[in-house]
Amino acid sequence: MGIEFRAIEPDEFDSLRRCLGLAFGAEPNPDDHRLRTCLPLHRTRCGFDDGQMISTSAAFELDMTIPGGIVACGGTTIVSVAPTHRRRGVMSRMMRAHLDDVREHEEPIAALWASDSAIYGRFGFGCAAICHDIEIDRRHVGFHRLAPDPGPVRVVEVSEAAQLIPTFYEGARLDVPGFFARTGDWWEQFRFADLEKDRRGRTAFRYVVVDGDAGITGFAQYRAKSEFLEGHGAGKVSVRDLMGSTPAAWAALWSYLLNHDLVAKIEADLRPPWDPIFDLLAGTRRVSTTRSDSLWVRIMDVPAALSARSYSAPLEVVLGLSDPLGDVTGTYRLGITDGRAECSKVTGEPDVSLDLEDLGACFMGRARFRELARAGRVEGDPVVLAALDAAFTWDPQPWCPEIF
Repeated sequence: MGIEFRAIEPDEFDSLRRCLGLAFGAEPNPDDHRLRTCLPLHRTRCGFDDGQMISTSAAFELDMTIPGGIVACGGTTIVSVAPTHRRRGVMSRMMRAHLDDVREHEEPIAALWASDSAIYGRFGFGCAAICHDIEIDRRHVGFHRLAPDPGPVRVVEVSEAAQLIPTFYEGARLDVPGFFARTGDWWEQFRFADLEKDRRGRTAFRYVVVDGDAGITGFAQYRAKSEFLEGHGAGKVSVRDLMGSTPAAWAALWSYLLNHDLVAKIEADLRPPWDPIFDLLAGTRRVSTTRSDSLWVRIMDVPAALSARSYSAPLEVVLGLSDPLGDVTGTYRLGITDGRAECSKVTGEPDVSLDLEDLGACFMGRARFRELARAGRVEGDPVVLAALDAAFTWDPQPWCPEIF
């Protein structure tokens, strides 16, 4: 009997969790209800060999911000293959089933966070956003002479945070490519849930906000850890989330977090390349950064996706597109006027030839056509490539603030 790929039933959820834990080397936690609450089981595509689950995949149903718009997105998640079934084509067949499901739901794009950056290009996903994990030495937190004076922040309990932060986020997400709508269950299970296993010796989540005339203008969610070394404070502040809507709010939140006594290091993960911290500090070099890929995007419907976003410059170009899976391989005319596009499949010779992976890498506004051409991955006239970069670039650059 061959391997079957299908959606799971509710009574198979524990098998999914065990299979996922086996593949990722993690112990399933019965107290962790995040996936059980938020994952739509009808969007799972898991592999079964003789009745036993041997691979997992699923799609969250996301409304994702793109430059100047919002599209439905198949949020690819929990992709795993059990060690017993690796190197047997299971991953490719499962991804085929998963992407067929995304197409059937008419989602113009699929997106994911990759456990390994070498995996998903062969399925047409391109690295559409990057992030930085940062660490700052507490001894070097002086602000730049041109930075705004940090204003007041207010410490709030989780109950008030749960009232204030989602409203602020809902307004902010409309402007940043890579943000997506969070349901009430998502906020409760993925953002405010505070399991003991996640603390790793640190405090429970703490919250601060910056008040404005019409609601808050920023917030931070963080943990602290108390340590002493040779009689001196050597603790750590770990920032889980920090966003502001004004320069004053960004300055206030970062100043608060950087100026904890008895702390040696401040760390923050998944920060955007444009985080104001890099320009707020007097000594930019004091921000130690580790650069990483974050959001990967596969364009499922080329005309629908390219027509859904806004652009920064006019353009008339014919793209020759190669899809590793063959689904959207073809030639497409893209015409941009007054920031909006019309896209259709055509015949004839293209002005630019590229892989779907690289179009996905540029889709969210991190335009890199000329960079990719210098690497030999994109072919076209330099003038046309420059025009593509001018049209696709967007401010702010894409940022996905959480792994899904």
